[in-house]
Amino acid sequence: MKAALGIAGVHTEAYSWRGTSGDGNAVQIDLLLDRRDGIVNVCEMKYGRKPYVIGRDESERLQRRVESFRDRVGQNRSIHLTMITACGIERNMYSHAVQSEVTLDDLFKE
Repeated sequence: MKAALGIAGVHTEAYSWRGTSGDGNAVQIDLLLDRRDGIVNVCEMKYGRKPYVIGRDESERLQRRVESFRDRVGQNRSIHLTMITACGIERNMYSHAVQSEVTLDDLFKE
């Protein structure tokens, strides 16, 4: 996964995170890649047989997760939303918030 993101040489710690949003709702992040270069990849994992479509509701949910995590770690870290999907994401008016993506093909490259 790190090779697919172009960060193979960057020291990285991986973990998941649970917290609450500003409105008190529970928030879970599937995978965080906490990088020594000051960037955190907030990874959302989705499986499907077609490219994943981010709609308005999903976009808002993803942004709430990112903002909840940002509130926890502070403003001194850069946060990149990363989608890990089987077939990538479909480009639309809501997909612009995703800074990087990793597909199944990326994970199995030698």
